[in-house]
Formats: sequence, structure tokens, C-alpha cells
Amino acid sequence: MIIPAERLHIPEIAKLEIEAFSDPWSERSLEAALDDEMNIFLADFSDGAVRGYIIGSCDGFSGYIERIAVSSEFRKMGIGTALLTEFQKALSDNSESISLEVRASNLPAIALYGSFGFERAGVRRGLYCSPKEDGIVMIKKIR
Repeated sequence: MIIPAERLHIPEIAKLEIEAFSDPWSERSLEAALDDEMNIFLADFSDGAVRGYIIGSCDGFSGYIERIAVSSEFRKMGIGTALLTEFQKALSDNSESISLEVRASNLPAIALYGSFGFERAGVRRGLYCSPKEDGIVMIKKIR
């Protein structure tokens, strides 16, 4: 079930950050994201556990996905698609697009975003550290 993330979910989300990212956000950073009124912070919470989450924002005309992760034991179960769907629903009615960056080597994520209607829009050279890698910019037009 996709729900708005709450402070009590932060420790589990922090564990998913460590599992999913080489540059995980701290619990303090996650709490700051939760407290920011511009952010959309959703979690897949089922059977008493956080199985995935998405953090993004909306400026009224476009959405931006900052973080999305699904626990490795729950991947390929539709959770990523459900998180993306609910994020899109949470955007302003005036929103025209959603954008994100993804590691060039993260082929499963690139495939997920492509299946959701995102298209490759460019490359940001050396965007990521640990290890250093290019970021693929992807955009989904909503209108």
C-alpha cells in the first residue's frame, strides 16, 4: 500500500538507502526531506514494513524525482511502478512533466522508467561519485 511517509518510517528508509545507493542519505537528510512542504515523500508500507519509497518535488509545472528505491527482496513485484504512479497522481494538475537522473549502469531502473513513459533526454557527465559515473537524464511528458 502506497502511503505518505511518516517519521516512524525513517529508520527503515535509511536502511533501504544503504542497500540501494553508494551515497546514501542520512536519517537527518531523510527527515529534512520529509519536513519540506515542497516534497512528495511516499512509501510502500505492507505487512508492517517499508518495501520501497520515492522522494520528489513539484514546482507547480514539473515534477522531479530525487530518490526511489525498492528493497531487493521485493523487486520485480510492481512496487516501483506503483510508487511512480502515486507520485504522478500527487503532482499539481498543472504539471507538464516529470524528470529524473539515473546512473548509466542502472539498466533495471532505466527499463522501469522507460516502461513508465520516461524518455532519455540527455547525459550529465560525471554526475555520480563512488564510483564516478554519468547520469542519464530522463523525462516523462504528462501533457
